[in-house]
Amino acid sequence: MAAHLKKRALAEYGSQVQVIEPPGKRLKLSLLKKTPQASDTVYVGLLENCKTSNEALQVLLRIPDSLQLKPEDFSSTIKKLYDHFNQQNESAVRAKILALFCTIGQMPDADVELITDYVMKLVMKETSHKVIAQGLMAVLALSKLLPPTSLTITKIFNVAKTFLKDTNHYVKRICLQLIGSLNVGDNTRLIADFIYSQDARVRCAAMETLVMLHENGEKLDVSLYSDVCAALDDDYEIVRDVVLKIVCYLGNTYAENQVKVPKSDKKSRLIDDAFAKICQAVNDLSMGVRHTAMKLLGTMLGVSMDCLTQTLDKKLMSDMRKKKSLHERSSEIVTSGEWSTGKKWADDAPKELLHKDEVSVFSNGACGAFVQGLEDEFMEVRSASVDALCALAIAHPEFAVLSLDFLVDMFNDEIEEVRIKAIDSLTSMSHHIVLREHQLETILGALEDFSIDVREGLHRMLAACVLSTKDCLQMCIESLLDNLKKYPQDKKSTWRCVKEIGRKHSDLTLPLVPKLLGIHPFFDTPEPDVEDPHYISLLILVFNAAQNCPTMLQLFEEHTVKHYSYLRVTLPALVPHLTLPESVDFLEPASTDAGAQLLWRLVESLSVARPGMIQSVLPQLDTLAKIDSSIAGPAQFITMFISCQILLGKILKDRLWCSNAATTIQGNAIKNNLTQLLSLCLKMQYLFVGLEKDELAAVKQFQLKALALHLVYIVKASNLSALALCDHFVNKVEQTQKFLMENRVVPNEFCKGVLNVMSTLEDAKPGAVARCLQPLLANVTMIQPPKPNIKVRMCHAFLNGPTTSPDAPLKFTAGLVMAVQLDAEIFGLKDPLTLRLRVHYPDHQTHFSVPAASHLRPVNDEGDYRLLTQALVSHSVWSEACYVEISLCIELSEGDMTQRAHYGVDPYLELCKPLKLYVVPKPIKRGI
Repeated sequence: MAAHLKKRALAEYGSQVQVIEPPGKRLKLSLLKKTPQASDTVYVGLLENCKTSNEALQVLLRIPDSLQLKPEDFSSTIKKLYDHFNQQNESAVRAKILALFCTIGQMPDADVELITDYVMKLVMKETSHKVIAQGLMAVLALSKLLPPTSLTITKIFNVAKTFLKDTNHYVKRICLQLIGSLNVGDNTRLIADFIYSQDARVRCAAMETLVMLHENGEKLDVSLYSDVCAALDDDYEIVRDVVLKIVCYLGNTYAENQVKVPKSDKKSRLIDDAFAKICQAVNDLSMGVRHTAMKLLGTMLGVSMDCLTQTLDKKLMSDMRKKKSLHERSSEIVTSGEWSTGKKWADDAPKELLHKDEVSVFSNGACGAFVQGLEDEFMEVRSASVDALCALAIAHPEFAVLSLDFLVDMFNDEIEEVRIKAIDSLTSMSHHIVLREHQLETILGALEDFSIDVREGLHRMLAACVLSTKDCLQMCIESLLDNLKKYPQDKKSTWRCVKEIGRKHSDLTLPLVPKLLGIHPFFDTPEPDVEDPHYISLLILVFNAAQNCPTMLQLFEEHTVKHYSYLRVTLPALVPHLTLPESVDFLEPASTDAGAQLLWRLVESLSVARPGMIQSVLPQLDTLAKIDSSIAGPAQFITMFISCQILLGKILKDRLWCSNAATTIQGNAIKNNLTQLLSLCLKMQYLFVGLEKDELAAVKQFQLKALALHLVYIVKASNLSALALCDHFVNKVEQTQKFLMENRVVPNEFCKGVLNVMSTLEDAKPGAVARCLQPLLANVTMIQPPKPNIKVRMCHAFLNGPTTSPDAPLKFTAGLVMAVQLDAEIFGLKDPLTLRLRVHYPDHQTHFSVPAASHLRPVNDEGDYRLLTQALVSHSVWSEACYVEISLCIELSEGDMTQRAHYGVDPYLELCKPLKLYVVPKPIKRGI
């Protein structure tokens, strides 16, 4: 049995050797290349051998999957399909052949006009509605590929006009769509004849074609207005939905045309009449029609103020007829001489008789349209109503004042999206309105909303609006401070809000200064804590108001002036420059280039500095980065590059990197230094945005130097295996060489030596590589740091969360999950997909999670984001409360993730200081 298996294995091995011989391989590849090209002609040829329609249909279904035709094969393939079409009796097969014509016509180098002529010839002889419809769809797709001056377009138009007489609704719809897309002459009247079709689908298609003509630049005739308005009462919502668009387009196009008001001698503007008719659709039974009506109302900016006013009043209109007072009606009776004698039946009946169909329980015309839309049961309609109301209010300042109360009421909507849209709309129209006390009371009540988006939207709105009285300002400030006490995470948004409020309301703030700052005319009051967010909010308000009110400066006490000097340094974006008699003046840079010039002078001084003096430059660079944020990125990059060189020199100086350490402490020290050096190299590679090719080349070459040092240390000073490290180093050498060649960067002395040495090695074994690298590392010298551009930024983040203390820890049931609300600002993030949320527990367990993409909101195009998410904390019972650390980090790429196992480097780079939360899991309470 064993001999049989051995013989069989040898036979199989021999057959495999024959398959991979070069001649056989070339032959197989040549066959594979020819097969797809020959399959089309094979499939088309198989149609002639098909005996049944089902077989022909199966062949036709396979052709599009392998459709690859040469330019010389187009005519023959089309001819065969044309002949087979005439031979088939099954409509499904004929329809599939026409679809195949369309597919072939859309291929490159295809003769579209020829194929379109073939399709039209076949369609003209066809009797099946299904096949005709498929043919017209193919013609519609092919017509978009024809040039506008082609004569074939006129033929297509005539074919479409011919089939408009077809009895099938689907054929008519395609013909109407085809006519609308061709733009051959004025076809408005031709299409308008079909808006009275018995089939609702045909009526809808005719309306959609008119909309298409209007969007393509063809002006619709105003005579269509009466016919189109009659279709507003259609029984089918698909028709009513499209008709509203045509009414809106005609109203905007012929705004000043006069139309007669029904049952009256008066006339009105066409846009006003169209506006009123669209407003009537707000009471439609279909949500889609109501949504379309509200969207269209926002586009009719030329409507008169009378119509706009009626949209906010639910009182019944009289179809724009002039109402007569009681005195006028009595006067007419007296002057006419007609009195009721009582001898005739109903001789005192009113002369204006109303028909039962003329009485409606719904609002007529534009009456209460926006009131109805804002109270609709569907969120989509309410949202569209808010948008339309905002658009019309911006165009009509008087209407903005009238609609203010209605928009303020939408702040209490049950849907968060609608509330945010109402807040943003009121912010957009804020330059037209002045907030009163009763309106402000409703607005400030929305500050209690749990959603941070709603609260920050309200802050932006209050900052943009104008308050009417001193009491309004006081009410606003008190509500903002109470809200800040409940939601401390809104601190920055609140400060930006009070800054704008103070700047716009200097005259209203002046009488409130003694109360806001606690100034007493006779007694000295205690000095408030300048770190208190509430007190800082009041100072920001007062200082910005004092910018436009010099009288206010005389009211400030001594400690207020000192606090101004402090806040002017710590919050320069929120506190303006004021001229106070006892304030501490600090120098502000006269030009934005002063910090950059100082930085470049420091970098140039490093070229002549001694090694011992280089380290003294680091504190200066750190201070410069903190003072001037515009050059913080370049300063941090240079600082990190110099730190790497100092650490490298420290390792090379000990000579323990190439020999066994005498003690364990020395061995651990050199190992920790190497790990720290590799971590700094990864930070320079991943945390900086905007580096140019010279800076990237310097980072990659220095990283190669650090990897070479680590490889020599493992080979010479430890007993660990270096095979994986050697392979990784060789790959890095190849990647660095490729990068330098592509960007035409000259390598430094060390990198040039490594490339020369590695090119001479026949076998890159760890021992041989280490022996070649050791003399190169022994001769390494300090190099000049690269001079980065001013746009370089370092990725960092600020993480805000709940504040805890040993007296007030966060409690949750052990084994369950507690969600911690986090608000983070991230600057200079390269790839949002690498962002991770780290939770570190007291028992050294660490959990990583990926924030949801919807929680990460871009602030600008420079890689700045805001993260609003939740950190999930869960653990078993602890004996006492401990700190849980939450932070943001970046995950390295898959290629650098291997360094965790080989180099001991953490594959996650921290972006911010950890947020420490005092947490205590409670034990589960068991029932009796």
